[in-house]
Amino acid sequence: MGSLLISCGDILWQFAHIVNHECSMNEGGKLVAGEKILIVEDDMLIASDLEDILMTLGYEISGIADSFETVQQFAAFSTIALVDVNLRDGATGPRIGQYLASDFGVGVVMVTGSPELIETDLSKVIGLISKPAHPNLIRDVLEYLRTIREGERRVPPGGMRLFV
Repeated sequence: MGSLLISCGDILWQFAHIVNHECSMNEGGKLVAGEKILIVEDDMLIASDLEDILMTLGYEISGIADSFETVQQFAAFSTIALVDVNLRDGATGPRIGQYLASDFGVGVVMVTGSPELIETDLSKVIGLISKPAHPNLIRDVLEYLRTIREGERRVPPGGMRLFV
């Protein structure tokens, strides 16, 4: 019976992030146009904190996923993804990052407390930042992603390791 309660909780948690979020405005009072962020994180507290930071910065959240299976629900609706390495289904973060970038053109940054675990070829993933990530670093990374997607050349923020 205990696993049934956990399963129901997981379903409710995922459902809460499928419904549309009310978007907040950035510091200038504007919504960051066109960017929809997918958070790939299995720790609910970290995911919620990251969601709050992103919404405060004016970004729309396309969803929160905790496994490869749940990522598939949100991939087509996302322009940027912040992906942890270790998720509910194991160390699938690098595979998820490659999938999002290759199949959907999502700008992917790995956000992990275990950067040493990333040993695979991540040629499609843009870069990596380590947890805990300060909100200013997250802001700078997202701004960097927006500018390079618009074709501008820019130096990556300090604290970000590039793969591409």
